[in-house]
Amino acid sequence: MRKRKGIPKLRIKARIPSKTMEKDLIGKAKLLRDDPELIIPECVADCGFCPFRKTRVQLERISRFKDDPAKLAKLARRGDKLARAYAATIGLVHKEKMPYLATATYPGGTVAYALRGKTTKEKLIGVQNFDSPKWRVLSVVDLVQKKGLHFYSYGDKFICTGRIAKPPEDYVRSASESVGASRMEGDSYLCPHNPLSSNHIEFDWVSSGKKVILCDQCAGKAKNSLRKLGEGMAVPRVIDEFRISVGRPLRDPAGSNECGDLLNAPVDKDLLSQYSEGRLGDKELIDKHMEEVRERLADVQKRVFVRGDRCFGDDLEAFVKDISDDPTETESLKGLLSNVTHPVVVDSGDSVNKILATYWSDHGKEALRAVVSEQLADKFYGDGELAGDSPIKVIRLATQQAGLDLASSKIPKYAGLSVYGQFADAVARSFKTKGQTAAVAVLDAEKSSDHRIRSMAHAFYLALGIGTKSWKFTDEEKAYGAHLEVFAKGLLESRSSDDHHKSLVEFLQQAGSVEEVRKI
Repeated sequence: MRKRKGIPKLRIKARIPSKTMEKDLIGKAKLLRDDPELIIPECVADCGFCPFRKTRVQLERISRFKDDPAKLAKLARRGDKLARAYAATIGLVHKEKMPYLATATYPGGTVAYALRGKTTKEKLIGVQNFDSPKWRVLSVVDLVQKKGLHFYSYGDKFICTGRIAKPPEDYVRSASESVGASRMEGDSYLCPHNPLSSNHIEFDWVSSGKKVILCDQCAGKAKNSLRKLGEGMAVPRVIDEFRISVGRPLRDPAGSNECGDLLNAPVDKDLLSQYSEGRLGDKELIDKHMEEVRERLADVQKRVFVRGDRCFGDDLEAFVKDISDDPTETESLKGLLSNVTHPVVVDSGDSVNKILATYWSDHGKEALRAVVSEQLADKFYGDGELAGDSPIKVIRLATQQAGLDLASSKIPKYAGLSVYGQFADAVARSFKTKGQTAAVAVLDAEKSSDHRIRSMAHAFYLALGIGTKSWKFTDEEKAYGAHLEVFAKGLLESRSSDDHHKSLVEFLQQAGSVEEVRKI
């Protein structure tokens, strides 16, 4: 069976036009009926040929039948495809009721059009939207692909420069302003934020001799500036019209200029391809490019430290101080980075934990050794139970343990203590090695009915600043405890091993215990 000729099957969506859309489309069809030249680009180059010469002949013929809907329907199915779209469009003037509208989606958005005649949807969209700089270029995309022509659409202008890329200055200015680069300096269109002094994306528009430069803040507002710049262009390859680069200038507080062009590198071709296809936006391009630049720096044997737009050369001390003033964080960072031999580049907003995490697998043990003993560092770095914890948490746990170990080392060990000595020792040891919460837990757990122990407990509560437990004690126990408070406080606040021992002996003597307190 022969395939039925006719309109090719397209995956389209249809919609009933609103009164406003119907009125707008009919209005444009009437304008085209009286002036077919509205769909023909203006030629500003001496090409030696004109692809629209035959089209113009057919448009003139169609115009003679503009009041004959039957003839227009026939002309919409043969001849030049642009002329067919013209015949189909002006034929809408004779329709009592507007047909369903089809919609097509492109990177620049979704557009509605009347699907009539036998031609391409691009021709129909371009003709029916001849007043739209963005959509009318669709009517010539076949000429771009077949003949390598260049078209520029802006305002009420539709320009053809033949096989030479030569965008009009007004188009360059209009396109630059559309992405936020409205300030002109020399041969460059700049965004308002002095982009050359910060991270920026630069479009060197080769054929125009101009540049468009956006800071990362402005670039982040546009999904894809390349698409926006080329929105009114119909050229063989938009990406070939530009040389795209990403810049990250660095300030050197010391003035040594050690960083130079450290972060300046060509953008990878694969990234540019994804960007030109719309799979990446400006921000993604900048971020992925900088990520690749950082990865390449791993092979550069040079100690340089960069944070945001500031280069510290090989001054690790100044670099770390610029990040944090917390002693534990700064010392662990210095330990972490002391053996890194390639450039270290971090964003100004990167947290200490993020920086630690970046180098933890290779240098985490050095970070720990900078703040705790080698034995503790090895223990916490190799602890499998902490594998899922953040580096900063591991460091905090290690320093906490180091503190407890230090406090414990200053507390003598005793043998043969009475129940009174054991109770006082347990409270003091818990407080010094685990903190107030642990000491209170020991006190709360003590259920003795011995008045001396209860008076000692009341004294410790008072020394810890806890006055809400007094209801548990008799008046005699409270009075005795108040007397012992100063001695309990002296024991808890003692620092050296000798002071601890003396304070414990004195506390027990004041509590009425005459036992001999012997250190091991």
